[in-house]
Amino acid sequence: MKRKSANTEVSIDVSGSDLSAFGSCQSIISNFFRQHAAAATNNTDDDDDDAANCTPSSNQTILSQLNISQCRLGPNGTTSLLSFLSNTNESLIVKQINLQRNGIGSIGGRAVGTYLSQNDSNTSCTCIDISLNDIQAGNSGPLAMEQISSGLANNTTLTTLIMNKCALGPSAGIHIANALKVNTSLKVLRLEGNMIGPIGGKKLFDGLRENKTLEELDLRMNRIGGGGDDDEEKADVKSLAFALGNNSDGKCCCQLIKLDLSYNDLRCLGCIILAEAIGKSSQCTLRELILEKNDIGGMGAVSLANSLTSNAACSSSRLHCLVLRGNAIGDVGAIAIGMMLKKNDSLRVLDVSSCSIGNEGAAAIGMGLSVNTTLQTLNLDKNSLGSGINYVLFSEGVSTNKTLKALHLSGNGLTDDADQDESDSSSSVSSSWWGKAVAKALCTNTSLQYLNISNNALSEGAIIEAVANHPSLATVNLSDNEFESISIETQLKLAERMTTLEMDLMFNKLSSPPLGRLADSYRLKCYLTLLASEKAAVTRIRLMVCGFGGVGKSTFARAITSVSDQSDFEASLSPVVEWGTDRLIDWASRLGTVWAEDAAQLIGDEGITGKDLELYVDCPSDLHNICSSKYPSIEAASFAKAIAALCTKGYLSTVGVVKVEGQVTIGDDRTVSLVDFAGQSEFLVSHQLLLSSLHTLCLIIQPAPSFEQSESGSWEYWNKFLRSLGDRRRGSLLLAVSQLDKVGAGKDSNFDSRELISNEFNRIKEQSSGAISCNEALRLDYRRGSIDDTINRAKQALSKSTNEVAHSWWVPNSYETLSKIAQELAKTKSANHELPILTRDQLIRAINDYCDKAPHSSAFLIKLTTDPQLLQKAIEYMEAVGDVMQAGGQLLIDPIGWFSQFLTHFIKDDLAVSTIQIDNSELRQQRGTVHLDSILRALEHEYVSPREHIAQIMELLCDLELCVPLCKTSFLFPCLLPPLSTSVELLDEGFLNSPNIFAVRGHRFRESSGFIPPGLFLGIVARLWQVGAMHPNRMWKDAAVMFLNNNATRVLLRCYPDQSIIDVIAFAPSSELLFVGAAKGQASVVIWLVHSIKMFLRNYSQLKFDEFWLCTNPECHGIRDGATRYSYQGSEFPLSPRAAHRNNKSHDCNAEGCLRFIGVGHSVDAMQWRGSGEGSAVCTTCGNTQVFRLRDVIHD
Repeated sequence: MKRKSANTEVSIDVSGSDLSAFGSCQSIISNFFRQHAAAATNNTDDDDDDAANCTPSSNQTILSQLNISQCRLGPNGTTSLLSFLSNTNESLIVKQINLQRNGIGSIGGRAVGTYLSQNDSNTSCTCIDISLNDIQAGNSGPLAMEQISSGLANNTTLTTLIMNKCALGPSAGIHIANALKVNTSLKVLRLEGNMIGPIGGKKLFDGLRENKTLEELDLRMNRIGGGGDDDEEKADVKSLAFALGNNSDGKCCCQLIKLDLSYNDLRCLGCIILAEAIGKSSQCTLRELILEKNDIGGMGAVSLANSLTSNAACSSSRLHCLVLRGNAIGDVGAIAIGMMLKKNDSLRVLDVSSCSIGNEGAAAIGMGLSVNTTLQTLNLDKNSLGSGINYVLFSEGVSTNKTLKALHLSGNGLTDDADQDESDSSSSVSSSWWGKAVAKALCTNTSLQYLNISNNALSEGAIIEAVANHPSLATVNLSDNEFESISIETQLKLAERMTTLEMDLMFNKLSSPPLGRLADSYRLKCYLTLLASEKAAVTRIRLMVCGFGGVGKSTFARAITSVSDQSDFEASLSPVVEWGTDRLIDWASRLGTVWAEDAAQLIGDEGITGKDLELYVDCPSDLHNICSSKYPSIEAASFAKAIAALCTKGYLSTVGVVKVEGQVTIGDDRTVSLVDFAGQSEFLVSHQLLLSSLHTLCLIIQPAPSFEQSESGSWEYWNKFLRSLGDRRRGSLLLAVSQLDKVGAGKDSNFDSRELISNEFNRIKEQSSGAISCNEALRLDYRRGSIDDTINRAKQALSKSTNEVAHSWWVPNSYETLSKIAQELAKTKSANHELPILTRDQLIRAINDYCDKAPHSSAFLIKLTTDPQLLQKAIEYMEAVGDVMQAGGQLLIDPIGWFSQFLTHFIKDDLAVSTIQIDNSELRQQRGTVHLDSILRALEHEYVSPREHIAQIMELLCDLELCVPLCKTSFLFPCLLPPLSTSVELLDEGFLNSPNIFAVRGHRFRESSGFIPPGLFLGIVARLWQVGAMHPNRMWKDAAVMFLNNNATRVLLRCYPDQSIIDVIAFAPSSELLFVGAAKGQASVVIWLVHSIKMFLRNYSQLKFDEFWLCTNPECHGIRDGATRYSYQGSEFPLSPRAAHRNNKSHDCNAEGCLRFIGVGHSVDAMQWRGSGEGSAVCTTCGNTQVFRLRDVIHD
């Protein structure tokens, strides 16, 4: 039998296990230790005669830590465990024991005391933690604290005792005091959250005065109070002051080094008493004092500052750390602290976060920093330093200080104001130039190692440049600011420092580097490392041409990409009736059907012109005869429909999204490719998938005649649409005016039209948040003599915008190489009529094939195949330039081209002539439901063997939430649902008008800017489909009705786009039926659905929604007394958020939308009415007082 001759030291951590059986048998405990000790030491000798003692008697096992927290030990299990540990005959020594949250009760508490009293004789336990156990519970004998006190009195090995939140109460003070008077080993005592109170506090401090070994005492949240009471039994803080050394009786004081009195309501008086002890006593040994949230006020801070100024002369009392977090000391206290810093030579850590310090107080602290020679950490988080113009004094203090290593300035309202004159120090503009001040300080400071200025509004690029050049900074947090772009030079400098610098730029609108709001330290390091290895300027950029239908988007695209003589371009804009055969051939070839080329050949062979088209509209049989005899592949009915639509519209409209052939060259090395977006509202849902990139230009066209109309035009609508999809780069948005010939806008006599256009341009520019940087709209005049000037000005405008968007947008060469690989894959798949879908594994194989063929030019490209994060950044670049779109684990190659083909099968347009259409009678009856066979029939026109990849296609569309699966063979496309033109059907179909509805709860969202994107509500419907309470027969494009609780509960989801409102309203026969699942008594279905909607709305970060509760009286909802339609007529009750609740740790709200947790007690972000109380919430329509709680009944 193999035995070890040396002692073995191991640790056991079984936190969260079920050890409730410990209380039933000692052998279970013995087996537990034998098995875990054997596993930890690789000892497999299970047959040892001394197994009961875990190891052979000649050996000794030392447990450095035994963590059995949250193991359901209970009182008996705790007693048995500690009894076992007390009788191991020194074969098992436990140094640290964690018994947190085990429900040990008073019996277990007494067992701890017994263990401590015996501990000295046979073990060397140095730390015990019994936190989160109510040791007063089930008390039927002596007090547990009395037994623990007795054990401490006899113990000589324990150095740390932790009893946080053990419900000790005031009586514990005397017992702890008795132990402290005689104990000589304890160094750390933590008693957080025990409500010891002033009486218990005084007893404890009296005992502390006689102790000479305790170094750390934690009394957070014990309601000790600030003293000042004439009752000697409550002279709490005074007793502490005596213990610290402020006494005149000649007695010695305690030897405390760290004292935490946070959340004890000390107030100003208590702080003054402590300050006197610190400042006047030469015996005080305190080095760290924590006074968080004690309401000490400005004068309390002044007294502390004075004591720290005077104690410089005391050899023993030299405080190193002072924490005043959460005390509203204001500028008064901050000024005193600033003066103290000039003289104090001991303080190393100062925390004055959340202390209501303003700009004046910050300036005083800055002046103190300029002189101080010892402070190493300064925390000023969550103050109001940005609320004034004295930023220079603070920044100069940081600049000249030589010892400061960590500076915290998060959440201070620091902003930049580029329009502010730096020399105008008297300006009333607040918060200006903080960015420049911080950057200047970092340029001269040489000591800082840590900097946190997150959660401000800084955008000054010089800050990041200064960070890159700083000699010692190791950790920098710049998250949640307004940084948009980092110069390429600074990016390369940062890349050089990535081995020693960790920088967080999350939640900034970063376009360069192209990380958006996801630039955490890891992603930033990966990208910059790659950039430094192979940097290259971006040479390709997309221009998205947007506007309502018929405004001239396709005309602009043709004009600016044409390489032929433009002098006759005006003739191409002639009415259809004047079109020649060539124009009609071009039109037919662009129909997007498999027989389009045959249709173009028919027109050419027959010599058809524009004036002939009406003949085929009036006599479609003639067209049918020609097709059947000469061109059988042409679907004559569809072709006739297309001709009729062309004659009606008079122009060729874009179907879906079209990549324009040809490019615009900008300078010597950049090209702009154009994308023509259909203006019809049916396509806007899919447009938002392609328009959200930061790295594109957008041109919005509005016809000149529309400016004389009162309703909003293309500019306003599309500007709001683009803004709702996310952040846009500065200069990335251009506005243009078309159809100038229809108002004579080029003539001096039409000054009023020019003025209308100019005024509207300035208004939209002001709303664009810097996305529009040009000074006037682009005027599109295609008339002979004007078109050349129009094209030149358009190219100049594109050049300027391209430079603004891409001037610092550099990418690694490997990204562009990967784009070329993807383009070649797209060409191959197109030539083979294969679906343009790739998995990441397929892309990696393509990269490997390329690297095998060109090993010398792809040394870094191969790294993309082994590093998922680097590959993801490369894919995001390809998304930005339009090469791919990612959804789940799949990549769609050439997404613009694919969407333009695929969606025209389902979305209505006059020129869409494929076999599946929204106006197809069968599809209309199916209310947005599309069968898999129908999709396959449509795809078979264009692709070989689509059935092999149909699962991938539908998975991709579901990941994009364009559709949801109803079953394996049918899918619901919410964008194909019909609109709810009136509300009559909600009542006529019996969806809402139940005579038994007596309980109603409603929640309203209203977008503050007055705009809801067309795809937003449909996305909500797709997301909430997972709840399983919807049916296509109860769904519309702007409404849905859910049935719950065996159809007794109805929930109406309704969108009013013209009012920018989304309502969630639940109806039920009783309040109890508004509860769902297992959450009886916790929250209504409205609360859960609203929370899920909020999770979805995070995708639209630029939209701001106000929230309201609706009247709880059914009559205000119009569903009683023979009403013919649903209509809410009641009041709105505005809401504001309560303090945030912690989410269930086992679930990700963003990923799951909380749908899985409906009804199981998941915490949600609750809202509360802004009024003074529920009793005063009165609906002005029905006059009823509102009671929003579900447990209370509203009485008419």
